[in-house]
Amino acid sequence: MKFWFGLGRTMTLAMLAALVVGCEPTSGSGSRMEDDADFVRGKSRLARKDVDGAVLSFRKALANNPGNAAAHFELGLIFYEPSNEKTNYVSACYHFQRHLELQQDSSHAGNIKGFIKVCKKEIAKDIAMAPIPPSEINAIHTLRTQLAKANSEKSHLKSQVEAMRGRLQQAGSTVPEVAVAAGSSPPSVNPRANPRVAPRPNYGVRSSQTRTHTLKVGENLYSLARSYGVPFSALKAANPRLMRNSRDLKPGVTVYIPAKRTP
Repeated sequence: MKFWFGLGRTMTLAMLAALVVGCEPTSGSGSRMEDDADFVRGKSRLARKDVDGAVLSFRKALANNPGNAAAHFELGLIFYEPSNEKTNYVSACYHFQRHLELQQDSSHAGNIKGFIKVCKKEIAKDIAMAPIPPSEINAIHTLRTQLAKANSEKSHLKSQVEAMRGRLQQAGSTVPEVAVAAGSSPPSVNPRANPRVAPRPNYGVRSSQTRTHTLKVGENLYSLARSYGVPFSALKAANPRLMRNSRDLKPGVTVYIPAKRTP
């Protein structure tokens, strides 16, 4: 009696173990996935050239089992095929990648990797050739118009500045500024000169009143201009050689310091 009781208990445990093993999902050959009724129906419809019906069946197979790598592979092939109306490289790339993720030892792995590369190239080509929306085209035209207007205003402003600069130079040159030598007569005044415009001192002409300074260590033209109270531009005009060659600005060099003149 104990023998038969022990034998029955052993057979019961064996049956339970078999059921547990049979319920585990398989990721190797995928034979159970291909036995799915919707998957079989999709293969049958695909053989009859019913592409729409095949896509619907394979998607139902995925709804039943999202890990059905075989269904992902069939959908990838359908969307990859350029000769049918279902060509969609984005969907094909997705299903191929899911197939490889679910079935890493797939016998189609080599071909699928090549398919994925082609899909990515076609996707990039479609993005590059995508039409520009009308709103963006209008924005581009608006920016171009604003740029042309800004360039026109810039040219007009530049011409105004040049004209003003010419008038200022002409007003400053109405009263000639020349060095007065000892015993010479004072300079003649242009009767057409504008009396409201004060004549500017001419610092560029050296005279007997021009001073000299021997440059020391740490000194430069800026510091000399501040020390002697003369404009920096006047100091530059009195020393054109030093301005042409900045390497001459070193200790021991003689710098001419212009004297202010009054009209």
